[in-house]
Amino acid sequence: MTPQRFYIYGYYGSKNAGDEAFRLAFHNLLPSGSELQFIRPSELADNQNLANQIEQDCSSSQARLIVGGGAIIGEPYFWEHLPPRTPFHIVSADIGSRDNLLGKYIPSLKRMQASWIRSESDTEELRNLAPWQPRIQHLPDIVFSLEADRNQREVVAAMPQGARNRKLLELMGEHCENTIPASQLRNKNMAIFLSDHYYDYKTIQSSCVLDGIEREASDTTYLRQLRLALDEITPYYNLYLFSLSYWYNSIDTFVGYRLARASTQAPLYNLVTRYVEPSTIIDLMPYFDAAISTKFHGLILPMTANVPVMNLGSSKKNRDLSQQMGLTSIQPDNFNLSTFLGALKQVESVEYATSLAETRRLAHEAIHTTFANPELWA
Repeated sequence: MTPQRFYIYGYYGSKNAGDEAFRLAFHNLLPSGSELQFIRPSELADNQNLANQIEQDCSSSQARLIVGGGAIIGEPYFWEHLPPRTPFHIVSADIGSRDNLLGKYIPSLKRMQASWIRSESDTEELRNLAPWQPRIQHLPDIVFSLEADRNQREVVAAMPQGARNRKLLELMGEHCENTIPASQLRNKNMAIFLSDHYYDYKTIQSSCVLDGIEREASDTTYLRQLRLALDEITPYYNLYLFSLSYWYNSIDTFVGYRLARASTQAPLYNLVTRYVEPSTIIDLMPYFDAAISTKFHGLILPMTANVPVMNLGSSKKNRDLSQQMGLTSIQPDNFNLSTFLGALKQVESVEYATSLAETRRLAHEAIHTTFANPELWA
């Protein structure tokens, strides 16, 4: 019998558009009429009664506990507050912490009922860590189950380019501190998703002064190259810089400010200075011609409207997604004006857009087919 309640454990309510997109996806995918309760680690840390209730409901099959999504498997603060002795499912997650951190939490995997892992390589790793569990499967990130409204996409596609650009400028004016005058609109629109964790300093292991100097030098070099690239395309694209994270430990818009401050083209930057819900971002995507992103879900959200996107992120989850979806990608160490313009030419090609749209369609169908199985939660 399908349970009537799902407890969904993740980093919800922290003004992170990627996490909140999971919330939308779960509402679309889980059985109609079910009660969904989204829980964050701090709630369980402070509420033993809630943890006891979850354990009781799940042990008696009145409810299911879903862990997901995100890079959370083995993350200490997240995993240590998982209700003890409680069976759980993992949905749309991958392995965050590894080595000794992950090893500490392997015993808790014995309570895992089934898992749908968004990274193919992490699926294999989790199978090796939990060989007793046959139900560990790869499934694309469930945000791929979302898509921009098809009727709206058709309306936008039918607009003359100039009218479409003006409408987008009007819509984005609600979210940006300043936008360019309509008289300065370029021909095409680009969505830009930058992270204030844009560089993976995997070679820096200690906190010594020399490491700090190396990090600062890498920051300066990368941001300079990125600024030059954006300045180069301002004659052709209207640039809209989104902020997918707007919380105390991650304010993406700060990167946009740093770029604009050093750019002679700053008046042409449209900086989103407020947190925007993922549903709104998805509604806006049909107006865009291309996208670039250092954020994981900044790669997926444009694809909900079949907008071709380029990966600039260096995180493992970005690299895994790029490989699985066939995304054009440039790592920070290789980023310069020449490599960017070469990659952008690929992104602008009809062949790339067609291939990416088909890959997204297959992911979309695989997710909905999986969740349509009436025996899924039995």
